Amino acid sequence: MALLDTGSTTSGVSERIARKLSLPKRGKRPIASIQGEGQAERFQFRVGIRAEANEPSFPYVFDELTGFGLTEAFAFEALLGMDVLGQCDFDMDRHGWCAIEFGR
Repeated sequence: MALLDTGSTTSGVSERIARKLSLPKRGKRPIASIQGEGQAERFQFRVGIRAEANEPSFPYVFDELTGFGLTEAFAFEALLGMDVLGQCDFDMDRHGWCAIEFGR
């Protein structure tokens, strides 16, 4: 489960998932977040999004992302930042309805 974060320039993945998938490390870098500034490990990964959760389909893949490791305190397994969302059309109305389009 991922958080869509339009305020984040970079996507991330939980360190637990990164270990489980043996994602390649890319070294620590400074990072600023709502929790303050610090160092975060970076990982290389791909993100795949299916068009319909209940329909069989091939995922649309955002390839070769380098994102940061999320701490265990983060409530989601991944965070999708503007490096991914900037390649999509994202719409949300005042009632909370939202749609994301990609791959056109």
